Amino acid sequence: MHEMALTENVVEIVLTHAKMANAEKVIQVKLKIGELRDVVDSLIEKCFRYMARGTVAAEAILEITKVPFVVKCGDCGSEYPESIGDCTQCRSCGSRNLKLVSGKEFLVEEIKIV
Repeated sequence: MHEMALTENVVEIVLTHAKMANAEKVIQVKLKIGELRDVVDSLIEKCFRYMARGTVAAEAILEITKVPFVVKCGDCGSEYPESIGDCTQCRSCGSRNLKLVSGKEFLVEEIKIV
């Protein structure tokens, strides 16, 4: 369950920024998580609730936005969303020279405080 370690980092980032801003309360945390991260959103939420209890982030709304798995062909430049496990060659030219554009993200996009 790597959700625990990932969420621990999120809570640490949130609390550090809240402290630096002298926040009374964290009201919302927005995360961007790529489809290839293989995490369970509900576990991220549960871990966040557990780790944030008793802190200024205890009642924060956690919003998770999924980032699609997108590849780009290094030969023809085509860029398109792909299905996990179904990415072997370019849909346009057949090349196998594919580069990952998005889908591996795991980041704190925004922290709203008061």
